[in-house]
Amino acid sequence: MPKDNSGRIIKSDYCRVLVTETAPHETPLIFSNDGFYNISKKLNSGSKLTDVIASKFIAGKGGNQNTIPYQFKIRKNATEFRQLSVLHPLAQWQMKLFYEKYEQLICHYCGIGSYSIRAPFRTASIFYYKNSWENVGKYKRGAVEDAASENKRKHSSSFYSYKGYTRLYKFFNSTTFINLEKKFLALKTLDVSKCFDSIYTHSIAWATKNKQFIKSGRYKSSIFGNHFDELIRMANHNETNGIVIGPEISRIFSEIIFQDIDYQVEKKLSSDPYKLLLDIDYSIKRYVDDVFIFAKTIESANKIYEIYADHLSAYKLHVNSGKSQIYERPFFTPKSKVIRTVNLYVNEFAERFLEEIDNGASLKPKKIFKIDRLVRSFVDSIKATCSTEKVDYDEVSSYIISALFERTKRLVNIQTEPSSEGVLDEYRDAAIVFLEVMNFFYSVAPSVSASYKFCASIILLCRFADEHLGHYKHTIKQKAFDLALSLLESDTLHKRADVENFISLEVINVILSLGDFGEAHLLPPAIVDKVFCRDSTYFNIVSCLFYIKNHQQYSSIREATLKKIDFKLQDLHNVQSDTEQACLLLDSLTCPYIDHKRKSKYIQRACSALQIPKPDAQAIRDFLAEYASEYWFVNWHEVDLLNALERKELRQVY
Repeated sequence: MPKDNSGRIIKSDYCRVLVTETAPHETPLIFSNDGFYNISKKLNSGSKLTDVIASKFIAGKGGNQNTIPYQFKIRKNATEFRQLSVLHPLAQWQMKLFYEKYEQLICHYCGIGSYSIRAPFRTASIFYYKNSWENVGKYKRGAVEDAASENKRKHSSSFYSYKGYTRLYKFFNSTTFINLEKKFLALKTLDVSKCFDSIYTHSIAWATKNKQFIKSGRYKSSIFGNHFDELIRMANHNETNGIVIGPEISRIFSEIIFQDIDYQVEKKLSSDPYKLLLDIDYSIKRYVDDVFIFAKTIESANKIYEIYADHLSAYKLHVNSGKSQIYERPFFTPKSKVIRTVNLYVNEFAERFLEEIDNGASLKPKKIFKIDRLVRSFVDSIKATCSTEKVDYDEVSSYIISALFERTKRLVNIQTEPSSEGVLDEYRDAAIVFLEVMNFFYSVAPSVSASYKFCASIILLCRFADEHLGHYKHTIKQKAFDLALSLLESDTLHKRADVENFISLEVINVILSLGDFGEAHLLPPAIVDKVFCRDSTYFNIVSCLFYIKNHQQYSSIREATLKKIDFKLQDLHNVQSDTEQACLLLDSLTCPYIDHKRKSKYIQRACSALQIPKPDAQAIRDFLAEYASEYWFVNWHEVDLLNALERKELRQVY
């Protein structure tokens, strides 16, 4: 890795756990723990009201209080949903303390077994970043942040360094997978049914109580397991059945359990009557809760599957037999076949109107004679592939958007200004092609993960046009806005999910990205009302306020939104346990679009609930003055959504 693609991490800064380990990745693009991190770093026992309130929401009552996570559902695909959780600041701080105490022991227990292809093995000391993001830094706006703090927040994707593969598809494309296919005839997949929902928290002690760490005895091992159990339950309303989904710490919790299962399975397979040796008679590769069994025969693969399933049941986990597949060489799943074909079509499509320059770091457009024909030809080829292989757009759209996003970053990475009207025309047409194609595939199969790349592409292309395409900048911005507007007006994107706590993040993120277009391209109030005003959940409220700001045409929506906040913050006696209420309160107190009179009421209620002496008028004024430049989870003063989108991509660990 080139020297300028890496940087040092301050390993003693355990507050970075709050940035990398305790928050879900799939949230509105304006949501992060960066502000929480900054406030935690300054945490002290001062007498100022800001210090006192911060301490109540971080240190709390010593960490013994159970908290209720803010749970929300997003679309997994056309028919399924995923429930994710944002944890209370109190719970997240206790997790930071846990990492600080058991940093090495966590790595030890994540290395017990031999099967995992995604597990932490040491504390991270270096971060890496993508050249493609650094190349578009010139399109960012706003003040330059302090390099050291920005590096810690922006580039540390995880507290630990991980062995194995960052994505499952990389394993399937690896030399390791090819060598496994050479050696073994059969591949059987094993899927754990509702893994995180089924984990019994006390089972962490079962996985650790008999393992020793260097010279530590059984007693110390059981302390670790019990402490981890208590921590995970404290974050989830003391539930013992199931753990929260989203934060990285939950994956580590499950990884420790699976490591023991792996260890026990390997021990049984090597003993009588099986006498099967790992990597000689069989091989197992596990990515989180996806297990891949390679064996010399189908009969052997089925037997190993039964043994693994039996050890899962000892931990109250069960296989989803309906999702299990068996393959004989060649190991080519329908999805692998589709992605391979799609990849060929994407490359062919790109080569028709782009050429590489600067050793591939940049792309230069070629002349496009018929934009509609080029777009339609590519869409039809993907459509035919999906039809032939009987897969939905869900299987390919995110991949296509990701592939085109990487090319977008290379297209805007120009070293010299377009020198003629003809060259300007070519860049304009290439930008329109990218917008048209990504808009189509996002509209037919929107997803939260794809939304970050889709939104970043829109912003990048418009800023590129602003700086380099002269009078065509209006053409590109209007095209992007019109396509996004038609997307937001479509029935597909607004199909309501009849499930509780559903958040349409794939819609919200598009709207938030359009805020970058300025006052000349504001959405009709009817669209904003349609998206935000049906629900009164935390993410909906803060996203709505972030977009509408103080724009006059949204005055009625703003007033309705403020009334929702008033209602949700009317009684704050559970604010130290209720995550949604805590996050809404803390973000409301820093929001510039909420009047001081309202904020004063929230502060007084919070002080009463938190048993803080009633502040006088001057103390409240001082508090609000200091909080005018602070933020917790929503940076209301974020002038550049590209920074937020970059952080989203770089922090996606799985």
